[in-house]
Amino acid sequence: MSRTLLLALFTLSQVGLIAQVENYSAGLNGQKFDWMLYYLDDYYVDDVNLDSLTSLAIRRVAQELDPFSVYQTKEEVEAQLNADKGYSGKAVGFNFYMIRDTAVVTYVNAKGPADLAGLKRGDQVLVMNGKNMVGAHFSALNELMNDESVEAYTLDIKRNGHPFSIELTKDLVPWVSVNAAYMVTPEIGYVKLGKFTLKTMEEFLPTLDYLRSSGMQELILDLRGNNGGVLDQAAALADQFLSEGQIIYATEGHNKEREEVKATAEGGWLYGKLVLLLDEYSASATEVLAGALQDWDRAVLMGVTTYGKGLIQQSYLLGDGSNIRLTIGRYTTPSGRGLLRTRTEEEDCMAPYRDQLDKNSFTSDLDLPESLITTTLSGRKIAYGEGGIVPDIHYIYTSDKDESFFDKMNAEGLLFQFASYYIHENRQDIFSRYSTGLEFEKDRMFEAFMLQELRKFLEKERPNYALVSNFSDKLIHQLKSWMASQLWHDNAFYEVENSKDRLMWRAREVLEGKIHDRLGISY
Repeated sequence: MSRTLLLALFTLSQVGLIAQVENYSAGLNGQKFDWMLYYLDDYYVDDVNLDSLTSLAIRRVAQELDPFSVYQTKEEVEAQLNADKGYSGKAVGFNFYMIRDTAVVTYVNAKGPADLAGLKRGDQVLVMNGKNMVGAHFSALNELMNDESVEAYTLDIKRNGHPFSIELTKDLVPWVSVNAAYMVTPEIGYVKLGKFTLKTMEEFLPTLDYLRSSGMQELILDLRGNNGGVLDQAAALADQFLSEGQIIYATEGHNKEREEVKATAEGGWLYGKLVLLLDEYSASATEVLAGALQDWDRAVLMGVTTYGKGLIQQSYLLGDGSNIRLTIGRYTTPSGRGLLRTRTEEEDCMAPYRDQLDKNSFTSDLDLPESLITTTLSGRKIAYGEGGIVPDIHYIYTSDKDESFFDKMNAEGLLFQFASYYIHENRQDIFSRYSTGLEFEKDRMFEAFMLQELRKFLEKERPNYALVSNFSDKLIHQLKSWMASQLWHDNAFYEVENSKDRLMWRAREVLEGKIHDRLGISY
């Protein structure tokens, strides 16, 4: 072959290569990945699963970017969309526990399939889809409930000694944002907000109206454990407490101009004392809300420094139903504070000042270096660490009592087992004595009888545990909280649980005292 012909062929191959590269949005890098898969498929010594390898490669690339960028399969994308819409997935919508040889319903998801079919806490499931469940193992009923090939169920139930049947079909189970709402005092309302979904404001606004009609003048908004969710809903909630034009948050990033999201004239609760309860699991959209209310001096923040996730994420489809959820920017508070904490430093930035905090929980009064001090938009001094939101009042309750016995029983599931057993045996008697969870919680005589039964239970299940001389207040209170949940509803659980919550006590003191004035926070 002549030298001229070889040169011509080489030139044509390069032109073809350039044309091929131009067909890839990622240019040569996209083509390299394509060729690699081609060679694996045609020449590798063994058969390979290209679908699995491609997913693995994308997942590994996402891991290299940051802790929150992630590859999601088609199934994970669907689950994410359902979670954003306020649904936890297709299911029957109830939980149960085996008491002796019978499945007893311990929880029914509000507005889920079981609830709409009429199932209630305390019902005994005797037969499911023709299969006898009396004497069956826990796993037998659990497997039948979670069998993806089964959609419809017929349940033979016994309630208060009366048998009947119900029918239900699996459906998306609502993931409720407002977990509880009640009046703590005639003037103080309480809302537990567990997650931000597309339905959060749809749930919150009627709740706010209900509490106001009940006499609420001051509000405790419990955001502990709320790891975020749909940002727009967190911003809409902040809008309820801020005046028109006030910045809620700002965004910035590579190839992304700075944008500001501002409050509208729709605020429904611009006046009235407000307290936010936060913990180390309060994250993302929750931190955006907390940062806005702190920067505008609209709420007293209490608890511990939040998680520190200040990233904007966007999902991009990959053609087969899967996607890559990429970090595309960062959030800042109205005053310009960054929220992101580098995960190389997990410790709360207030940890070195624990001795000071034990004597004075007001973070603005701590002797801090300049790097840990900033101000709100009004000039109010606040503590500011490396990411996350540092509360105005830092509070951690640590017991000086040995709770190892409680921890051991709780870890083994014995406490919940006993609570379920006791309520099953005494449901009607307790209903006849108490009309609310708080009445139930306050009765010390009940505790004496309950603990007698607990010892009998332990003598049978764990004889060595029954020898413990005294049961701690924490153990007793946990039992009563779980019992209240199985007897009444979620509100009852939180009413009982919060009655001994030290941070709740402190929040009430703040609202009933002059702390807002001392900190310079409006109401």
